[in-house]
Amino acid sequence: MPETASLDDLHMLANSIRRSYNRLRHTTDQIHAASGITAPKRTLMMDLNRDGPQTVPALASARFISRQIIQTQVNELKTEGYLKATPNPQHKRSVLIALTASGKAMVKKMIQAENVFIKKLGWLPGAEELSTCQQVLDDIYERLDQDTE
Repeated sequence: MPETASLDDLHMLANSIRRSYNRLRHTTDQIHAASGITAPKRTLMMDLNRDGPQTVPALASARFISRQIIQTQVNELKTEGYLKATPNPQHKRSVLIALTASGKAMVKKMIQAENVFIKKLGWLPGAEELSTCQQVLDDIYERLDQDTE
């Protein structure tokens, strides 16, 4: 029977997640410095690529940050030609934010640059290890999400 983790173990995991997040953010900023795409903008573009067009309030809510912060990022990415506003059939005043063709091309370019970096590291976890890690992180997210409902 598997041993149950202690609350201290969970705090240690949370600290590891925070450290990893901060390191990933810093590394992402370094990888994409020449393009001017910061880690938060990268995340925004990747989410739109994965999930499709969304409203600014929905993008902000998913990140637990203010609508104004997302609107600033959206405005900058629109100026750079990576995002566009499209009509929202569900709401007359709230537009949907979507990637442009240029934005989709930039997402592909970012993924390629990240893959080069990952290959340079010379380390990739095993499929089972990665699956377990993802499942644990998803479980943590779902439990925290239930607490806010």
